[in-house]
Amino acid sequence: MTQTQEFQRARKPQEIEARRTTLLTSAAELFDAEGPQGAGLNAIAARAGFTKSNVYRYFESREQVLLELFLGEMASLVPTMCDRLGTAAENDVPAIADLIAGEFTARPRLGQLTAILTSVLEANVSEDTIVRTKRTMGALTARLAEALHQKLPKASVADCLWAISMIGTLVAGMWPAARPSPAAARVLEREEFAAFRPNIQRDLKRAAEALLASIV
Repeated sequence: MTQTQEFQRARKPQEIEARRTTLLTSAAELFDAEGPQGAGLNAIAARAGFTKSNVYRYFESREQVLLELFLGEMASLVPTMCDRLGTAAENDVPAIADLIAGEFTARPRLGQLTAILTSVLEANVSEDTIVRTKRTMGALTARLAEALHQKLPKASVADCLWAISMIGTLVAGMWPAARPSPAAARVLEREEFAAFRPNIQRDLKRAAEALLASIV
């Protein structure tokens, strides 16, 4: 009896969830080690002990696997950030911006997934999957906006939601530049290109502080 055969016979909800978790764990390991290019469906299946055809029992595509990783990262980020916001001083925009930047910087997987969310991850999934993803993102972001509003009471919840969305857009744009190719990294080491060297913590904090200052 092979591992693949055992996976094929998954019928109960808890068994199906266990198979999905195995695939997501394998995808996360590959993604962290090799980036999006290394987390293809064949590689994910092989690492998890599946055949590629069996993966389709649990996910509609490689992109859906990575979307699930993205949602898992968001689900981890939001309660942690809310807890940290709870300890921040009211209206201390610089400290809050530093906190937000630090939480994103500490999650490189989330940064990379955010950078390819709309261009790659939503390109090969069903409308139903995109709807579910957006609804989950909306609920998580709304929770974060409420926590931010508690610390910036002069800003409306709607403005806090806008600021968080814009910070997410900044993360998506900044992250690829912060992970240049080996050749580009060597070029950026030259003094003449010092101004082009990105620093996520520094740059995201500065941009987040400007966004937050604009709503209070």
